[in-house]
Amino acid sequence: MFSDRSAVSGEFRRKRGLSSGHRFFDWDKNVGYWLASKFFQCCRVIIASFCFVAVLYAYDLNAVASAASKPKSWLEWEQLTGDWGGGRAALADRGVSPYMTWTSQITHSLHGGLRSGTDVEGVVEFGADFDLQKLGAWNGATIHTSGFWIQDNNDPSADFVGNFDEVSNLAALRSVRFYQAYVKQNFFAGKLIAKLGQLALDDDFMISSQSSMFVNASFGSLPVLSANTKAPIYPLGALGVWAQMNFTSAFRLQMGVYDGNAGTQTSNRDGFDYSLSNRQGAAIMTEFGLDGGSGTYKLGALFHTGEFTDYRNGDTRSGNYALYFVLDQMLTGNRDTPTLGVFLRSGLSPLVGCNEVDWYVDAGITDRGLFNGDRIGIGFSHSSFAGAFVESQSNSGAPVTDAESVIELSYQKQITHWSMIQPDLQYVINPQNAAAHNALVAALRMKLSF
Repeated sequence: MFSDRSAVSGEFRRKRGLSSGHRFFDWDKNVGYWLASKFFQCCRVIIASFCFVAVLYAYDLNAVASAASKPKSWLEWEQLTGDWGGGRAALADRGVSPYMTWTSQITHSLHGGLRSGTDVEGVVEFGADFDLQKLGAWNGATIHTSGFWIQDNNDPSADFVGNFDEVSNLAALRSVRFYQAYVKQNFFAGKLIAKLGQLALDDDFMISSQSSMFVNASFGSLPVLSANTKAPIYPLGALGVWAQMNFTSAFRLQMGVYDGNAGTQTSNRDGFDYSLSNRQGAAIMTEFGLDGGSGTYKLGALFHTGEFTDYRNGDTRSGNYALYFVLDQMLTGNRDTPTLGVFLRSGLSPLVGCNEVDWYVDAGITDRGLFNGDRIGIGFSHSSFAGAFVESQSNSGAPVTDAESVIELSYQKQITHWSMIQPDLQYVINPQNAAAHNALVAALRMKLSF
């Protein structure tokens, strides 16, 4: 269905796991990898069984009755469905915290791009967290599970704009899919934290607390990673292990090793495809973080051991890497109670022959105190496309630009504890599709917590 969509920009297929210069390999019939895959499948069954038993154990009707109190107005509830007559609080006291959110966005291309038009995207995220200490299992451990119900196939960037940086970070193939399930353990009074299971890389790395308010996908996972590799990012998870060492309260190091190829949204339709292979490699992430006064500073690197196609000659090369940094600086307030702040992120991927994006930068300013604690921000992003990629696209009859920029203005209004709306305006400069014009895009996002 997507083979004819934005063949020039290819952003939807690339960022969302539909195609890439990173070669996809089928199952390698290697006994070690087969045993590893079966082991993780058994772990998944064990975790699911444990979660089911934990819910039954935690849901004590007597505790529900004692937790019930004078009812609040539904506008004062923390979630749209309330406290379930005390049931939610009783479950939390026993160590079980189910959750569900629904995020929907209407996106309209006002001017320029490929053509005018409107798309609607919707994503339900659901899951539960289990505190194993409260459940009487073992101290310092938790289990996290999550999944998505992606309700639409719409992709406004491919349908109307023709740009690289996805104007809606919700865009994905319609599906109900498993996302993450992992065990998290604290060691040495929280000095060391580790996770093992099915993980998403962009939940831990490259994060800016300020850039994350924007709806353009470039302000999330850095394009030097999302465009150039098939490492696990939304909506695809993959097997992995992650650890963070807190040297002091301000200085930390985190590292992660993930399956280097999370598959595609079509081949990994339900999120349970574990096609491990030594040829698809591993994505190895490292990031140093420093909290200094009113700012947070991060320096990180990706090394990928898989095989990649060289755009210059079609040869296969082993290995790829990228470097990046993230700055979040408060101008007023502090990290705990931020008000006015700025952010800056940049990434570099030097092996230009194998990469679509060779460098990237974004920056912006956000404020929480201007309108009674609501968030407002303006951000700028710039993606530079590698010369070998640009030339290969031109030779194939699908010319692209050599760079693309986005300016985004966004405003988050918290209506109740469980509802938020976010009007958004983006101006896309020099869209990747050479046939597209500069585009003005408006969007309205709504989020509900159940």
